Amino acid sequence: MAARKFDLIIYGATGFTGLRTCQYLARTYTEGVRWAIAGRSIPKLEEVREKLVAINPALSSLSIIKADASSPDSLEVMVAQTKVVISTVGPFMQYGEPLVAACIKQGTHYIDSTGETPFVNNIIHKYHKEALDKNVILVPQCGFDSVPSDIGTKMVVDFIRKEYGLPTKSVKMSLLSFRGAASGGTLASACNIIAERQGGVGAMVDQNQLVPESVYDKVVPAKISMPCVYYDHDFQKWQTYFVMSSSNEKIVKRSHGLALEANGDGYGPQFTYGESLSAPGMVSAAIGAVGMSLGGAALTVGPLRRFIQNRFMPAPGEGPSDESIAKGRFTVHVIGESALPENTEGAADTKPVRALAVIQGGDPGYAETCRYLVEGALCLVKSEDLVRSENKIKGGVLTPAHAFGQILVHRLQDRNVNLTVSKL
Repeated sequence: MAARKFDLIIYGATGFTGLRTCQYLARTYTEGVRWAIAGRSIPKLEEVREKLVAINPALSSLSIIKADASSPDSLEVMVAQTKVVISTVGPFMQYGEPLVAACIKQGTHYIDSTGETPFVNNIIHKYHKEALDKNVILVPQCGFDSVPSDIGTKMVVDFIRKEYGLPTKSVKMSLLSFRGAASGGTLASACNIIAERQGGVGAMVDQNQLVPESVYDKVVPAKISMPCVYYDHDFQKWQTYFVMSSSNEKIVKRSHGLALEANGDGYGPQFTYGESLSAPGMVSAAIGAVGMSLGGAALTVGPLRRFIQNRFMPAPGEGPSDESIAKGRFTVHVIGESALPENTEGAADTKPVRALAVIQGGDPGYAETCRYLVEGALCLVKSEDLVRSENKIKGGVLTPAHAFGQILVHRLQDRNVNLTVSKL
């Protein structure tokens, strides 16, 4: 990539997630990163800069760039100045595509915080091949959706292969504990995800929707996953439907497909993946499943969805207090099981190897998402050649696990993030 004025630009800096992403960068990297903030309102961007100066006085000269999704020329001018752009401007189905197009045109890498599968599916079909041809790396869903799921799976798959030389047959993930709140923009995006059902149940439950076409027939057909309640002895808790499973599962399966495309093996020839949410007991799990079913059905009805958004949800740009964010936390467990070694299928004394990855962090939306976005972007800023060589990638619409893999794991661990993997 030709020399650029900035290492990265945070686009959407005046939004709730954007501001906190700026604050993470300001606190964590007081020097060594050339960055700027961008959005459609100069006065609001100046307010953001004032808040950042309170963290680091040197940011009084932080560059401000005016750019708007309704003005493609302004987006091109912005991205032409940077190596990587981080986008937090949602809902992405509404505002996301023009920035992706600008990045492709200007040869700029792109990372975002979306969880909207329809948006990701759209940019794959429209831009993946061109991004691949131009060596541009695009990584959607690099926030809480879907880094823990995607990186956790990559950790157990790599562990099983490195330690035992075996492919992985199955992985399951559970969100064991969670405390956090959502902003208006995040809730609007979540409504877009649930409204995907308007395109038919098939679109919602097709776990392999984002798998590359070239290897689609080589990926195990996904089972239809609908809200249900069961007890899991590995997680030692009752399990219920996890609202983001539909989005996360598709990203993990795309990672498997991209790896299969790259090396012919992927995660394993029979690889399957599923997610759930842990509940304190059977009754709460059942209530959760019923509530998700009824709530999801309500949000597929356009007028009712708009009424719920306008009446009960915070407006875009609004969100939880700093005190609430400081109390946020989550714990995710990811369990992988290997295939059996060749010629031992059915042998009484042979058992598959199992591994457990544990991912823990603070508030999912406004602590960890911001961390994942910045550290993912810096994988490209600081180690682009390593990312390309180690993960054997050129460009395209990728996933956090396929684009960054262990490089992102090590960056997060260096920031005292709890990511561990061990034999179960």
